[in-house]
Amino acid sequence: MKIQFLGQGYNKDTHLPVGQYLINSLTSGKYTSFTGISAFASSSAVAILADYILNSKLESVNLIVGIDQEGTPKEALEEILKLNVNSYIFYQKESPIFHPKIYLFEGEIETRLIIGSSNLTTNGLFSNIESSILLEFDNSDSEGLVLLNDLKLHYKTLFDFTDSNLFKISSEIIQAFVDKGIIPEKNRWTQKYNKTKEKAKESGETFEIPSREVTKLPREFKKLKKTKEVLLNEIIKDTNMDIDDSIDLKELNLVWTSKKLSRRDLNIPNGDNTNVTGSMFFSKGDTANIDQRHYFRDVVFKNLNWKHDTTPRTKHLERATASFRIVTLGEDHGVFKLSLTHNSDNTSPAYKQKNSMTSISWGVAKSYIAKESLLDHIAKLYSEPENNTEFTLIIE
Repeated sequence: MKIQFLGQGYNKDTHLPVGQYLINSLTSGKYTSFTGISAFASSSAVAILADYILNSKLESVNLIVGIDQEGTPKEALEEILKLNVNSYIFYQKESPIFHPKIYLFEGEIETRLIIGSSNLTTNGLFSNIESSILLEFDNSDSEGLVLLNDLKLHYKTLFDFTDSNLFKISSEIIQAFVDKGIIPEKNRWTQKYNKTKEKAKESGETFEIPSREVTKLPREFKKLKKTKEVLLNEIIKDTNMDIDDSIDLKELNLVWTSKKLSRRDLNIPNGDNTNVTGSMFFSKGDTANIDQRHYFRDVVFKNLNWKHDTTPRTKHLERATASFRIVTLGEDHGVFKLSLTHNSDNTSPAYKQKNSMTSISWGVAKSYIAKESLLDHIAKLYSEPENNTEFTLIIE
């Protein structure tokens, strides 16, 4: 049996958010059933997980959420309803509140169980200071099976969905609880659960709460920029967290490696008469088995919105723009929208001499490129697998 501690929000160096493990589990293809039981849920957390659930190989998805202390807004339940899965509200009139957080994945070969303090909310899954335990075991593991049996025995009427305090989620049930004042709408929920800003320090006050570095939302969320930008902005606002924008080369595709960079490449003047063009041609470099006349236009940058010049004299030139994240000698300078030009004239002397036909204009990034310190260094260009219009250029 594998037993792992999942701590999040407290120490960025050992940050293991439960939400990332849920995503990993949903996309692993190992499991046929998922049961999530949570005290509270938020609409953004459910919306984040929705695509992973709907695109998974799961045959059975069961969700049970509590609504005590106005911890789950109407909008979260509506997001759950959209999933069209087996879903319930648990509610009792008595004072003990419903407070478990259980995420159970069952497959033909193995089982994964996460139990801890993380609710099915964006903060609970990714940003709050939380602690959970992950248990993973083969279905032949006797200790694991005993544990699983104990869990299902204790919560028997939840796992078989016969509990009298379970309410099948529907539009009518959601509205009935709203009408009773038990489920809030999101505006009221947000006001209640968002931290208020610290009051300005009064003169003579000696008590001060120190600032603390917070963790970031996982890089996985970068994929939402294109398809769910509104949701992403909502999450950033709700959590007061930025997305982890650090570079993980394992997530990128290396598409080009240069030879040692020259003054011409870097647009560094070599004397008073040097004509600095502000651009660099993408040549073969140290990239094997490519035809530099076609590779960059037709492979690396093929998905850009290329347009021919309309002027007769330059109509053989195609233009496009793309986003380039530029990193030089370990320093990340950010993302720049840069222009590309491709000469499509295959009768030109340059084409017949097998010269490069595609160039990049450094534009506003030139001040980071035209540096003596980068001479004789190597440039590597990476593409984003999920977005073929975004690139990372690293000079090292």
